[in-house]
Amino acid sequence: MRTVRKFVSAILPTFLLVPAVLFAQGAVISGRVVGASGEPLPSASVFIQGYGVGSTTDADGRYTIQVPSARVNGQTVTLTARRIGYTGQNAQVLLTGGNITRDFNLALNPFQLGEVVVTGAGTTSSAEKLGNVRNSVDSTLIRKSNETNIVNALAAKAPNVVVSSQSGEPGASSYIQIRGNRTIQSTGQPLFVVDGVPIDNDTYSTTANTGGTVTTNRSSDVNPNDIESVEILKGSAAAAIYGSAAGQGVVMITTKSGHAGATRYSFQGNYSTDKVTHAVPLQTTYGQGFG
Repeated sequence: MRTVRKFVSAILPTFLLVPAVLFAQGAVISGRVVGASGEPLPSASVFIQGYGVGSTTDADGRYTIQVPSARVNGQTVTLTARRIGYTGQNAQVLLTGGNITRDFNLALNPFQLGEVVVTGAGTTSSAEKLGNVRNSVDSTLIRKSNETNIVNALAAKAPNVVVSSQSGEPGASSYIQIRGNRTIQSTGQPLFVVDGVPIDNDTYSTTANTGGTVTTNRSSDVNPNDIESVEILKGSAAAAIYGSAAGQGVVMITTKSGHAGATRYSFQGNYSTDKVTHAVPLQTTYGQGFG
């Protein structure tokens, strides 16, 4: 009996020190944030309410939060995960020393943030309150059109937009107009802006000024597969930032940029040729020159 008492007396302080040791070491909270279908949610915020510590998820939706040992004493804390466009989620976690794992499954928020548009005056406004005509063209429709010229790809994709080709030959330039009170007696085209930079989209027909050759407009240099979105603006309020050059409207093109996630590759190619079936026997060595 005396031996048992000595053993208990020796081991009891060790058990009493275990909680103190656990609380003395810091806590590491880790886990994964995913969507309703299990897809990882990068750039989600995960934090402990009232503690001022948190983290952001990586491309795989994983996060890690380190809590100093001085703030770990076995208390229950509220761990919150949030991401724009999703409903936030809270979880009660017992904060003890060591590793703690907590995963989150966020659902889409039906009341997402409304679209915000930067106006010409440098202020922001919701798309519904903007005082001008603003049409968006789905980039998927542009890619499915299989057009090499972005102007041709916009045909029949937005209201009040008229597209005409200068020639039936491959690579010929195309002409675009946005109908309005300034297009009745005007032949001007809208201003093209690619990633915030205006570009020259002048077209030339097959005349003596071009030596009888077919020319194309410069917007054809933009690869339709690189386009993220296209917006067509009409109205002085929307075109104020670009001045008189945007009097016929603005075609704003935004190209794609890098996104988090797995690397994906896509390839698409096409070509076209033309051939005269019944050619008139004329000389084709010389064309009409300039001047």
